Amino acid sequence: MNINSKICILGSKGLLGHAIEKQLLLMGYKNIICCDHSTVDLCNQKNTKEYFEKEKPEYVFFLAANAGGIQYKKKYPADMLCQNLQMITNVMESSYKTGCKKMINVCSALLYPEEAEIPYRESDVNYVNLGKVDTPYSLAKAAGMQLAKYYNLQYGTNFITVVPCNFFGEYAPFIGDKAGVVSALIKRICDAKANNINKVEVWGTGNACRELLNSLDVASACIFLMNNTLDKDLYNIGRGKEYTIREVAETIKMIVGYKGELFFDSTKPEGRPHMQLNVDALLSMGWKPSMDLTESILNAYEWYRKNY
Repeated sequence: MNINSKICILGSKGLLGHAIEKQLLLMGYKNIICCDHSTVDLCNQKNTKEYFEKEKPEYVFFLAANAGGIQYKKKYPADMLCQNLQMITNVMESSYKTGCKKMINVCSALLYPEEAEIPYRESDVNYVNLGKVDTPYSLAKAAGMQLAKYYNLQYGTNFITVVPCNFFGEYAPFIGDKAGVVSALIKRICDAKANNINKVEVWGTGNACRELLNSLDVASACIFLMNNTLDKDLYNIGRGKEYTIREVAETIKMIVGYKGELFFDSTKPEGRPHMQLNVDALLSMGWKPSMDLTESILNAYEWYRKNY
């Protein structure tokens, strides 16, 4: 991308969309189109086609998705599968038809099966997860990854799929069933401190492990991949290290300055026991995250304090 390239961020109001826009502006890019649901309904084929024909973006960051936590997935499985499939097919067709030079299609680590060896390698996406709470989302994302490959094969497009590890940060939802584990814990521990509550409940045993990045680092990796010549059409994004939920909760407790107790409720769901990606391909190209876990959480906590 050159400094005046027309860059479109689909899903610009989300966690990663805000981070990518912020990073691009800091890097001096000037021709950025920010698109969210109020701009165009990507589930609507006609609206998507008209938007792309009008704007003709050269580079597309495709981040828009219907996503959420465990409870949200349980409530809205049909919406999740249908809406994500509609967005994926509409955006890829319109990007191809209007001559998009390159697309970064953001996928999900949930498309990797629990049975695969940790850390998950890009080649492990040959598996399909069925009958899980995550299936509606992961199935749609797997279809998007495969469709991007098929467009590249049939039409010579340059659609790259990225699979980030769990991420959080500025503009994350901290409230409701779309809040991720780190954001939800920040809010819960902050509330307990403010209200002198001496115990905070954490779902699960605390032993489940997650690889975690701040959204600004995920954005940095997406831009890095957009700006480099690539020899694959699928890349994992992560730090190559995972942490237990107990470690994460204790780190948040330390940053917030909470003196109470953390109670781990093993009767509550905690998801997969491990979720770590093999990021050798990305790290070998020279990219690396700018923040460690403590710095990543501190950034999210400070943003939460200022905005909530």
